Amino acid sequence: MKTNYDRISKEYQLSKRQPWRKYVEAYSLFQMTGDVSNLNILDLACGDGFYTRQLKFRGAKSVEGVDISQGMIQLAQESEAQNPLGIVYHIQDVLHLKLNKKFDLITASYLLNYAPNFETLHQFAKVIAEHLKPGGRFITINNNPLYNAPVNTLRHYGFTRENLSRVEGEKTIYTFYNEDGTCFEIINYHLEINTYELALKQAGFSNIIWHPIELAPNIEENFDTDYWKCILETQPVIGLTCTLNVAH
Repeated sequence: MKTNYDRISKEYQLSKRQPWRKYVEAYSLFQMTGDVSNLNILDLACGDGFYTRQLKFRGAKSVEGVDISQGMIQLAQESEAQNPLGIVYHIQDVLHLKLNKKFDLITASYLLNYAPNFETLHQFAKVIAEHLKPGGRFITINNNPLYNAPVNTLRHYGFTRENLSRVEGEKTIYTFYNEDGTCFEIINYHLEINTYELALKQAGFSNIIWHPIELAPNIEENFDTDYWKCILETQPVIGLTCTLNVAH
């Protein structure tokens, strides 16, 4: 079962306002990207363009975004119309993406975790490799295969995560609860760490590194001392970086 983002595009956009998104997810992502000045970047599974725009604000030479959801891309294009940054968006399935160009850096927030098996994961990795320059990097935030905590552990951050089992291909269900009372589910799939690494290696990647999510040092809002402890200890999502082999 695929998540229909056209139906939940507005709700998903609203979920980006949850504090953990800014102070944990976004901070961790941009710690991995580092300086993006003058890079040509492709942002896969870009959604409403939240991080796509951030990459351009941070000095990227050019940024293009890709998402399978027409509803999400519509939101991204609305933001582009309100504040033009020169970002080009594409409504395409990453599994069949052909832009006929190569980028210095490819980013993705929650893409690989939609693969229910090795074959689909490997196809994602091959498409990413086809759009990267040799020596280019792929950086992503992903469902953490090692997460193992009760369903409601993360509820006070505005979401829950349920692992139906540890069997490869089994569903991982995220439920998000927004401040306006709306809630929605996102379906991911469980694959093991070794499966991810094998798919990436076979597609021509090396220097594969998993990065724990981190907390931003300068929090602009007031939180209890222990507010962030649970998400940092359980690590529901995780960072991943790798490099396309020069000889590819």
